[in-house]
Amino acid sequence: MKKSIIFGVSVVLFSLASASIAETRYISDKIYVPLRVGDGSKYRIIHRGLPSGEQLELISSNEDSGYSQVRTSKGVEGWLPSHYLTSSPAARSQLEASKKRIEELTTASKELRAQLENTTQNSQETNSVVEELKLENKSLAEELEEIKRISANSIKLDDDNRRLLESNQMLSSEVDVLKTDNARLRENKENEFFLNGAFAVLIGVMVALIVPRMMPKRRSDWG
Repeated sequence: MKKSIIFGVSVVLFSLASASIAETRYISDKIYVPLRVGDGSKYRIIHRGLPSGEQLELISSNEDSGYSQVRTSKGVEGWLPSHYLTSSPAARSQLEASKKRIEELTTASKELRAQLENTTQNSQETNSVVEELKLENKSLAEELEEIKRISANSIKLDDDNRRLLESNQMLSSEVDVLKTDNARLRENKENEFFLNGAFAVLIGVMVALIVPRMMPKRRSDWG
């Protein structure tokens, strides 16, 4: 059995080494071991052959006959030569297990690669969203500053307008006062003019009455 396994593995390695010059083929090392009712070749076969790599439960061993009693996974008990039993799986089983493990690792690697690509894509999309948010935030900040500036100008204009209205009201009041004073002055001027005229007339009358009286009378030649 060991020579067969070594030979099979050697052939496999040689086939792999010469793959570049010939089409690859593999030689199977699979064998079948009959299961008997007793610990010897004279006993009846109850199972025509267990394939290499079959997992068995060891019940007992007979060193004199070189047979061991085993139980299959299906519960069949029987005897077979002890040299067919090994504590580790056969080379073919190990190879198949390795292939299966390689396939599993390959699948896992593909899945991880796909996840990595998705993660990278999601990261790029996230970065793109972040950049868009930054630009939007900048635009909003600029718009807010513009609103503040307009609001400040509006407040200033409102204050200026309020001050202008107050100034206008004060000026209107002053104009009314000036109008009143002007009317009073005009009235006083008219009164003064009237008084001056009356006084002048009075003086004229007085002059007309007094002056003749003050002048000496001339004597008449006939007197």
